[in-house]
Amino acid sequence: MSPKLKWPALAVCVLSFALPVQAHGFQVRVSAYAADRRCTKRFHPRITASMHRITSRDYYSLVALSPDLAKHFRFGDRFRLRINHKVYTVRYQDKMPRSRPGRVDFLLPSYGSCRKFGIKRATLTPLKGGGPRT
Repeated sequence: MSPKLKWPALAVCVLSFALPVQAHGFQVRVSAYAADRRCTKRFHPRITASMHRITSRDYYSLVALSPDLAKHFRFGDRFRLRINHKVYTVRYQDKMPRSRPGRVDFLLPSYGSCRKFGIKRATLTPLKGGGPRT
């Protein structure tokens, strides 16, 4: 086959990947975590992988992404997280372990609120300027 036939097929694959991400977002499973040693294995639970120091303003607005999702984005990218009928605007500032693909951890204020939250299905949609890396 000539190289001319290979390139259009490649372009179609790239477009078919990019459009659903921007238009509809990722279908993910969401769990919760708190800046508490029971929720994290780190020595400093109030400091994220991006070296962001967690404050009370970060609750309900910060997420950790699993490595398979994180490879498409940069720390600080913003998303719309739709859980059931509630919508949150969140920032990606932390990473999750490799053992949890397709997951998002949502920062909550306490260990008890995390246990009550459980695991839910949600849609994670990149906001303008926070799309996948090329």
